Amino acid sequence: MVASTPRFFDRRPYESEFGGQKRYFLKWLFGKKSATTTTLRPGAMPPEQVKETIERFGVGTVVEILRVGFDGTLDDIPIVVEIIDISPEGFTGKIVNVERKIIEESTANVVFAKHGGGTIEFRYDDGDIAEIKEGEDTSVLEQSRDVAALKEILNALEPNDNILVAYYDRAHHGTVNVEGRLVEKSADGNRFKMVIEKVNRIELEQKKEKHFDIDKDLVIDIELV
Repeated sequence: MVASTPRFFDRRPYESEFGGQKRYFLKWLFGKKSATTTTLRPGAMPPEQVKETIERFGVGTVVEILRVGFDGTLDDIPIVVEIIDISPEGFTGKIVNVERKIIEESTANVVFAKHGGGTIEFRYDDGDIAEIKEGEDTSVLEQSRDVAALKEILNALEPNDNILVAYYDRAHHGTVNVEGRLVEKSADGNRFKMVIEKVNRIELEQKKEKHFDIDKDLVIDIELV
């Protein structure tokens, strides 16, 4: 006759007596949710400050965003985006690329993707945004440029001269360099027309005529090339 197994070796009573506690312990150990924490990189803005700043600027504003890299150093060049959507968790920015837009306008049936584009999704708790500021202040450009010197340069130029013009494009929110041929200029040296052949040294498929008014447009520099 085989002796019955002692009770303390029988798993069934153990599970029936302590199973509830066992299940409770496992649920506590694996089911417990950890509190969400934000790890800020050195010099980064707190999520609340990022949120307040973006909401203050609002949808439609072009902003420059300076981010902190994985190694804790600041990026050399800020990301320039137009805020197109704001949510409780973050915001969406459409990348502003003046060169891309002008080239696309003058290029037939070709998608120009040399410098990327599209949108970027930002979360307030990303922890890598060091600075957010409004796009280039046109008033600073107005004050820094020498209008008299620009008119003097224009007066010295002749039609068909090859020139390079740096100007601030208000529609595209950025500074751009265009190169091409001077077509005509006004007698007072305030206005001129040129045929744009290159944008930031990139040749256009379709040349583009553009009129400039030194007094009204934000022409920054004119050079003979």
